[in-house]
Amino acid sequence: MITTKVIQPAPLLRPYVHHYWIMQASKESLSPIIMPTGCFKWIIHRRRPFWVQEETNLSAKASVSGPYEKAIHLSTEEELEMIMVIFYPYAFHLLTGIPCQLFSNQNVDFEDLESQGFKTLKSQVLESESSDAAIAHIESFLLRQLAQAKTSPYQQPLAKVFQSIGQQPILRIDALAEMVCLSERQFRRVFVEHVGLSPKQLLRILRFHQVAYQMISMPVPSFDSLIDHFGFTDHSHFYREFLQFSGMSPTDFLHYLQAIQAPELLSAYRSYHDPEGEHWL
Repeated sequence: MITTKVIQPAPLLRPYVHHYWIMQASKESLSPIIMPTGCFKWIIHRRRPFWVQEETNLSAKASVSGPYEKAIHLSTEEELEMIMVIFYPYAFHLLTGIPCQLFSNQNVDFEDLESQGFKTLKSQVLESESSDAAIAHIESFLLRQLAQAKTSPYQQPLAKVFQSIGQQPILRIDALAEMVCLSERQFRRVFVEHVGLSPKQLLRILRFHQVAYQMISMPVPSFDSLIDHFGFTDHSHFYREFLQFSGMSPTDFLHYLQAIQAPELLSAYRSYHDPEGEHWL
């Protein structure tokens, strides 16, 4: 049995934290595939951690997960209780001041952040009596971080950029730079520092998620219509993007979606990747 829960953050944190995601599962064999979202996440395992790409580190129970550019294959046969804090792509840097490119394509243990605050938070969350109590500790920590954070002149411009690309990820980089009154070179630098990916990398990830959302929603997905609608050059381009971001061909991805419907994994997949039907995170 798998249950998932999406919790909205406190009002002061909503410009930074998209949602908290809790997953609990009884002891059974699971092999989910997590697609890249472009977002920073805190991943906290209150029980045994997942195997990731056939490896596991039992001590890494709380980590910062930077933006990945490829699918991650997980597996477990143990009971799970997992909490994720899913940030807006530009928000982790605003709250911590840490350059985001340091976390690209990797998970960093809270213990390795050279911050006593993160180490204390890890202990509090792992020792909490319930997931709700753990979330309360996380919120208190984030609110303290917010109170200490320096005001950034880029917060509102980046929020504007993400509002635009959330609605339409097929946009030119120079148009996004012009939108926030920065040169294209300045925009790329600020973007990488705050997001951990280049604008082009993130736009590709967000486009993939919109395509995946359409494939889930369409009774009979048409690859030709998706290629045309989302601006892929041809079938080969479409195939390469799917292979990178899902680890599968488009056809195999459809089979995967059909397979995970039977054990009710699809609802967990959607609550993580697309909790409010936004299909861009």
